[in-house]
Amino acid sequence: MPDKHEQVARTILKTTEEARRRLNEFSARMLRTRGGRIGSGMGAVIEALWGFFVNQILLEDAKCRIELARMYGHDYNDFACIGRGVEWHPETREGELLRVEVKSMVASADESKAHFDRLGHELHETDLLAVFLWDWLPVPAPGGPPPVGGYVSPQVKDYFVGRASDIAALRDALHRECGGTFVESGTCPDKCAVDACLHIGEPLNAKGSRERPSGPSSTRTKTVSYQANFGGLVRMLGCRTPQARSIVRKFYAESPTVKTHLDFAARNFLRVAKVLRE
Repeated sequence: MPDKHEQVARTILKTTEEARRRLNEFSARMLRTRGGRIGSGMGAVIEALWGFFVNQILLEDAKCRIELARMYGHDYNDFACIGRGVEWHPETREGELLRVEVKSMVASADESKAHFDRLGHELHETDLLAVFLWDWLPVPAPGGPPPVGGYVSPQVKDYFVGRASDIAALRDALHRECGGTFVESGTCPDKCAVDACLHIGEPLNAKGSRERPSGPSSTRTKTVSYQANFGGLVRMLGCRTPQARSIVRKFYAESPTVKTHLDFAARNFLRVAKVLRE
């Protein structure tokens, strides 16, 4: 990643801690409720609020010359970091310094989601991945004695921000170790013409079934349209073979970004901590 982009990435990472504080404070005041359930769509709210709070902090600094812009349309990324006040054309990335994809996971869920399934060749070297671990946590009552069960609000407990391509490299290596493959030019199961195939790089599982809805149509199964296991940020680290654990440890030793991500995962998920210990 070029020096200028590294500096911008460091600024976003540095700003994230204060953004988390403001997000949690806002949530405790405005998103306080009784109950709170998993699958509420609150993860998407947290993802958006992080970007808006980061932008608020950036704009408060008169010397800072960058801001976060919310992507529009159906682009994969959530935010683009652009020069403050510059002309911005997301179709060509003109005016951009980097983009950020934001994911969220519920700490108390049986299976934390946060699927990062963007194909490796589609990622720009400067793209960032931001992952937020949150849960419904107790917050003070608005006044008077708290009711039975009390109040809760969604609170961010931990987070990771780092280069997306580094995490994709680990993901893809583990996918291959599990017997998965990627569609290559001239070998598409749909027998597409080489110069017209839209499935290059699509992941297939060990049984040859597609992992994403955009995969080859001939690799659909009878029961589901696609498997959706590829890119699970916690699931992919539940390594069951010595070879897979060896891959994780190799990336951990060689990639600072992967190390930071795995440390984040190990702090919060016992199965990941076991992989790093073994």
